[in-house]
Amino acid sequence: MKIITILLFTIFTVFIVANDFMQPSQIAIDDQHNVINAGLRNGHREQDPPPEHSFILNGNGDPTTFLNFSYQDYMPFSYNGHNVRLQPEISMPNGYDAGGIYITYMCSETPNVGIDRRAYFSYINSDGTLGESNFINPYVNREGFTSCAVDPYTGDPFVVWHAFTEPDGSYDSHLSYYLYHATGGPNWREPFIVIDNPEISESFTGHNDDEFIWPQIHIGPSPILDRRRVHVYANNYSSNSAGRGNYNSLYLYADFSADSLLSGTDLDWTIKSFPYFDNLHYNDIARINKDMIVSEVDGKVVFFGNVADSLFALYSDDYGETFTKHTQQLLQELPNLIYPPTGLPIFGDEVWFALPSNDLTHYNGIFTDNNSKVQWMSGVNYNSQDNINNGLHYSYFIYPKIFTFDANIGEFNFYDLDIQDTDPGDDHLAVSYDLNDDGIFDDVEYIPASCPSWFYNSEGGWATAYYSESNCKMTSNENWAVCVWHDGAKLQNAHFEEPGYEGWVEQPEICIVISDDNGETWSDIRYINANSNDAIIDTTYHYDGNFTPEFEGMLPVNVTLGDKLEILSNEPGNYHAKLHFIFMDDGDYGSAALTPFGGGEFTNSALHYAAIDLEFQEEWIDPVSIHEETIPQVDVQLSNYPNPFNPETTISFNLSEVEKVKLEIFNIKGQKVKTLFNEQLSIGEHNVGWNGKDANNKQVSSGIYFYKLKSGEYQQIKKMMLLK
Repeated sequence: MKIITILLFTIFTVFIVANDFMQPSQIAIDDQHNVINAGLRNGHREQDPPPEHSFILNGNGDPTTFLNFSYQDYMPFSYNGHNVRLQPEISMPNGYDAGGIYITYMCSETPNVGIDRRAYFSYINSDGTLGESNFINPYVNREGFTSCAVDPYTGDPFVVWHAFTEPDGSYDSHLSYYLYHATGGPNWREPFIVIDNPEISESFTGHNDDEFIWPQIHIGPSPILDRRRVHVYANNYSSNSAGRGNYNSLYLYADFSADSLLSGTDLDWTIKSFPYFDNLHYNDIARINKDMIVSEVDGKVVFFGNVADSLFALYSDDYGETFTKHTQQLLQELPNLIYPPTGLPIFGDEVWFALPSNDLTHYNGIFTDNNSKVQWMSGVNYNSQDNINNGLHYSYFIYPKIFTFDANIGEFNFYDLDIQDTDPGDDHLAVSYDLNDDGIFDDVEYIPASCPSWFYNSEGGWATAYYSESNCKMTSNENWAVCVWHDGAKLQNAHFEEPGYEGWVEQPEICIVISDDNGETWSDIRYINANSNDAIIDTTYHYDGNFTPEFEGMLPVNVTLGDKLEILSNEPGNYHAKLHFIFMDDGDYGSAALTPFGGGEFTNSALHYAAIDLEFQEEWIDPVSIHEETIPQVDVQLSNYPNPFNPETTISFNLSEVEKVKLEIFNIKGQKVKTLFNEQLSIGEHNVGWNGKDANNKQVSSGIYFYKLKSGEYQQIKKMMLLK
């Protein structure tokens, strides 16, 4: 009897836990392929060319495999946020060499992914080779959907995930951190519950049955001296009274120091809910699609995304302590043009709109333009008014866009990635059947529109899998930015046996676009794929020659990016950055773990790290050069240590002759903070300390600062970071 009870409990548990993936908010209609040819595009406008790229590989000449096996073949990384974080070069305060890359993911060593899934991490050395891969927690608790952050001062990684650990059978969100700064090696703190479900919810949301899971984590500066602030949010897994999940959130933050981590504390958390989100969820108004971003230097915290037909941002410039809500409707009526083959309006007597998509929602965000703007990639869906009213949509008609929230003016805009009309950056969404904006249905040969998902299967719940397997990620460094997503247009046409696509069955592509002007404009798309039959495609429209030998024999999917571009060179005609990324080589097309919609078989799926050298067209603008009129630059040797620092740093320089020397500190806006000295000095080495105080002896806030040394006719500026 006991054995039968355990078996029944196991079956019941697998049934209950098999679906901790996010669900679509609308029902996708299995409409006719290419209905009314609304997916037409007539090539691309003249713009920046696709980015040139080359792989940066380890000593074996291949991507680095950091996990050889996993039966968890659905979203091994998180829906949003980051799973790849770069360490600082030096771990402080003990000075251990760091400079590696942390990766977190979920893995199941058996096909029993309903039970055996675990939170894993890998460490990639600075040369791209594998340092270590292992589980974070020695116990198997149905752990999943990890996200990570790295403290830029200590180099310590923080990881969050959700799991079963308590008798009440609910998911809780867990956290652990790794004391790299103390040991220079692996030493994970015992995981603790950071969001205790359902007990935590009632005092914040008024409901006692919530489960806040899929946690995301970021680390930024703190308003408290000698601290950094860790930020966590999680989405509500539970359905409302109408039986739908609209994903309201809990948000938490805590301040910490290197010493507080050594003490093994669970940290002192401040917890918030958002009435705006709660109203949308509990009153069943609309699905909330979102992520959060935290600035590394100036205390900005922003939630961003879309709700129904509107974009939104919850904006904080005080380290997450208060937020201001901004919303803006994005609803464009589509022109009901005459379709030449029939002589009738393409939509008949219906009204159709372009509006934010509820399908393309697995994204993260970036700061651009001196942290004044937040950008993310999502999608726009074409849909009829009747469908909108009835919670239906056409998954075929989704097009990728870059959305921007400008905090300076509290407004939103967008950029058309694919498809594009005469001006992809104007305030008019591209209309796929009138790309020349002349009000007449384009007279062009049919070619496939964008299909921003790597998975396509028209049988057996394909629409849900289409939604679940969409994935679009971004990363940046100052004015250089990169956006990456999957496209399945060719495999979709292969599925429907369109002529010329025979070689594209189960062959998605990876799309890459870059910007060198803070996301104001974007390059054409660089497609890369694992299909060695790429040459069979008509080169007029289909970007021949994008087979990538490094993917030979693979099915590369679920790409996610490092949290920052690494600058390789910034000389005229030689602008290059390293894009760090990870991906899954799916052992069988589709996901067996995404039951019952995924369509794949349970096979081992390996996880890989790689890096691409991307060429940019314009120079990378270091924060110093933004203010070059205020802070001119010339070539004089200068350095400071430690950097980042707290609370003091030492600025060092050498003089080859007796000179009058001026040493000044400026903030990121180019405003002078303090003159450290202005006097004549002797030949030789000099060291000057700065305690982080301004000319009025007041402690300055965390952030980026510049120190300028002027000696005779020479001067030089360097950057340093104060972290508290």
